[in-house]
Amino acid sequence: MSEIQIPFPLKGVPLKPEMTGRVKVDETLIQTLSALCGWDGEARRLLTCALNGSLNVTSPVATGITNKVSTGDAEAVSFGDSPTTEVLILANPNNAGDVWVNIGEAAGVDTGWVLDAGDILNISLNNMMDLRLYIALTDDKVIILRTV
Repeated sequence: MSEIQIPFPLKGVPLKPEMTGRVKVDETLIQTLSALCGWDGEARRLLTCALNGSLNVTSPVATGITNKVSTGDAEAVSFGDSPTTEVLILANPNNAGDVWVNIGEAAGVDTGWVLDAGDILNISLNNMMDLRLYIALTDDKVIILRTV
């Protein structure tokens, strides 16, 4: 049977007795922790549920809205290093041209996902620097809502 070498708190899980020192890890504890926690690539996150037992699923908190206006035809738009979880992209309803969206490489006509005026695209994304836009016409706009 293994032991936990470095204790870690399970915020939101009242354990009696408290886990201290070198806790023995058996199959029961491993299965319990697996059932209660999720892994997001960086940390363990406690999963919660409603009284009826269904898993609580919510949208992440919005952290910012960015408005991009093209200053010329065929404008490529990229973003700085900013962690995110979801991005909602809206091509302004008054646009005269298309907006192209790509992830990890340059967007362009017929390269990526096209948004006509008023179209919306919602994608999961780890960092804004992976998002690339191509705005076809001068003065066309894109509105971006991001979460973390």
